[in-house]
Amino acid sequence: MNRARIALVLCAALVTDGAVAATATLQTIAVTPTAPMITVGQKQSFTATGTFSNGSTHILGPAISSMSLGQAFTCALQTSGGMECWGAGNYGILGDGTTAGSLSPRTVKASGPATGLSVALDHTCAVLASGTVQCWGRNSEGMLGDGTTTNSSLPRTVSGIGTAVAVGAGDVHSCAVLANGTVKCWGDNSFGELGDASNAASQVPVTVSGVSTAVSVSLGQYHSCALLASGAVQCWGDNYYGQLGNNSSSLSSNVPVAVSGISTATAIAVRGIHSCALLANSTIQCWGSNQRGELGAGSTAFSSRVPLAVAGITTATLIAAGVDYNCAVLRNGFTKCWGSNEFGQAGHGIPDGANAPVRFGAINRAIVLATGREHTCALFATGAMKCWGLNNAGQLGNRRKTGGTWPVNVIGTPGVVWTSSDPSKATITDRGVATGGAVGNTTITATTAGFINDNAVLTVH
Repeated sequence: MNRARIALVLCAALVTDGAVAATATLQTIAVTPTAPMITVGQKQSFTATGTFSNGSTHILGPAISSMSLGQAFTCALQTSGGMECWGAGNYGILGDGTTAGSLSPRTVKASGPATGLSVALDHTCAVLASGTVQCWGRNSEGMLGDGTTTNSSLPRTVSGIGTAVAVGAGDVHSCAVLANGTVKCWGDNSFGELGDASNAASQVPVTVSGVSTAVSVSLGQYHSCALLASGAVQCWGDNYYGQLGNNSSSLSSNVPVAVSGISTATAIAVRGIHSCALLANSTIQCWGSNQRGELGAGSTAFSSRVPLAVAGITTATLIAAGVDYNCAVLRNGFTKCWGSNEFGQAGHGIPDGANAPVRFGAINRAIVLATGREHTCALFATGAMKCWGLNNAGQLGNRRKTGGTWPVNVIGTPGVVWTSSDPSKATITDRGVATGGAVGNTTITATTAGFINDNAVLTVH
């Protein structure tokens, strides 16, 4: 499809899909069955069905706290610590034990609840509440960190890590921040992206040289960046496009280098071959490749080896980096994006790319933004989630492979949190499955982030 045709398709989508996606809001939920009876040890499944303002109904899934996006798939972290993924399934990237794609969410079979999640091109890593890290999907370069190069459709525990607090996944490597502020990385090291002063690949974690106060990591194609407690940023790995930000003509560095002029960063966002930082004064600076305008400085320069201020942004609260585009949420609730928009992923209507931020009017007051290669998602305070961009594998979550240049509702959201008023009588999972524990009654309640709720009485005898 040529670019003129793409533009026509995008314009058509604005007319046909926008009103539908923007108007439906949750009105009520109904929990069924309303008064079931089970015996001790028996299980009972409950369903929460939402009725929306346009008259539609659908079953609500678990409540979502954050999400992370890959090339053609999406993963969500639930408030309970569970994880679900949908879209393409190659290499086992959905983490459910298969290599089949899915239009509906598949439960990731991790060994425990997660506190953080990072999706890369074809693999995913999660930090668990236990402090361990598990990864799944493609493992050609050892980026699953289990000492092998074998792909896995089930989460594998990364060797030797037990105190992780944050995790990052790049195209062919992965990193974790430990509780003591050090960073460990594993996988490909052709450009020094493991940061251990070598260029030797490692299928198990190695310690990044000289970093002791990291609070987060974010990874690109062949480079890595860490946000330090001081507000400084250090990066290592490939520097062909200046993505290390240290104003050096060196093509790579296998040890961390300080990003020039940044000392008050509060968040970093790295993807592809560029990097960005959100600063304490609510401005954003980006560096590296600018081939699609992803630096947002209003410049047509091919790249920059030093951070450039993103044009016109002075009130940012969130930043998310896609492969060759970025999005930010502003204090007034507006969302602005810049860079590539070939599949509508940046929402700014310019397929060839915008080199300065453009407001995306269809998205307001997002509390979480996630960007991938060719699609983007937003989570709202109500618990609703919307996605837009390419949908060739069902990665937008609307249970089909069509539409999506305009935001579509992720079916199953807003999700619910299930509770049992007396867990001694019956416990309940984040999918609404109760197990009888003792004789008596307990109230099973499903509640959304917007405090819409309904309940049923479960009798155990």
